[in-house]
Amino acid sequence: MAQPLVDSLNIDIAATSRYYFESTQTPKINIDDLAYGTRGELQVSHRFGVVKFDAKLFANWDSADDHRRYTDIRQAKLSGRWGNFSAAAGMDTFFWGVSESINLVNVINQSDIRESLDNKVKQGQTFASLSYRLDAGEVGLYFLPAFSAREFPLRPAYGLPISDVERYEDNDKNGGIAARGLFYVDEFEFALGYFSGTRRDPLLVRHPQASELTPFYIQTENLLFDAVYLSDSLTYKWEFKTGRELGSGFVASNIGLEYPVYAVEEILQEWVVIAEYVFDDRGDRAESHGDNDLFIGTKFEFAENAAQLRLLYSYDMDNASQYAEASCQYRLNDFLRIKAKVMGVLSATEEAKRLYALKNEEFVKFSIHYAF
Repeated sequence: MAQPLVDSLNIDIAATSRYYFESTQTPKINIDDLAYGTRGELQVSHRFGVVKFDAKLFANWDSADDHRRYTDIRQAKLSGRWGNFSAAAGMDTFFWGVSESINLVNVINQSDIRESLDNKVKQGQTFASLSYRLDAGEVGLYFLPAFSAREFPLRPAYGLPISDVERYEDNDKNGGIAARGLFYVDEFEFALGYFSGTRRDPLLVRHPQASELTPFYIQTENLLFDAVYLSDSLTYKWEFKTGRELGSGFVASNIGLEYPVYAVEEILQEWVVIAEYVFDDRGDRAESHGDNDLFIGTKFEFAENAAQLRLLYSYDMDNASQYAEASCQYRLNDFLRIKAKVMGVLSATEEAKRLYALKNEEFVKFSIHYAF
């Protein structure tokens, strides 16, 4: 019998569409209603003795926006474990954090906002790591040799076109270094982390009399903490970050609760209600629109047809700005599934710069996926 070339191979191909409810108010951008496209994702893994190779390749094509015609290596790494030690190198996407709304401590990868505005989808990051497994946890060191600037799509727009030329604080452009320790104590799980390097989220700066916004990447140094505690009736979550940027210190926190609802169990496999409060004393320099915001949401998973529904609403306590999004996916059979998402700024004042820039940029996106 011939040996397979790889241990596993998965392919996801999708037809996509995106519809904007209003015409853009941003000059020089002419995407006003419907755009369609295709996307594909390939995952492959294979083991060579104690060493394993994992790869995930992503490609997207869009009919209206050439910024959404791109490819990315989400993952291409070699990893191995020798006793309690493990090492890995290549490209990968990491997820650090526990929150549902904004992940303050998820600082390693650049966000792919061409795919998702909520910073949940990440681009691949070159890295080398060394980890040591403990009796109840693991500690690791990460070297990040390269930095990738964020790619902005034409829409949603930010009031002015985004320049293709970015600037860096002190002309310093580096991936950075990081460390993380993850620990387990009964129902309590927590992590301590450190990161130093170029911040992945840029400031959008308008220079005097300029007709576009320039991404400005600053240097950041972070101490990170995230934790989950499981009680009989509630899940407590906390993400905390402090550090220095632009010569001054800052503090950011996201503290939340999750409450499982066990009503209508014959219909719902899972029903969770979520409440989170995000505070960030950097104000306009924060990495999201959450600087004094309450997030309320819920997520459902239906038992019979593997359908999932997620709703999220945020309220800014400083200026009463409001944001909402809804997403769902439904599995038609073993190979086909559909996804949909709608987002919108319900209200925003000029003081809430991040949300105010997204007014009139509400959209809905839909995709149908074939996976094998």
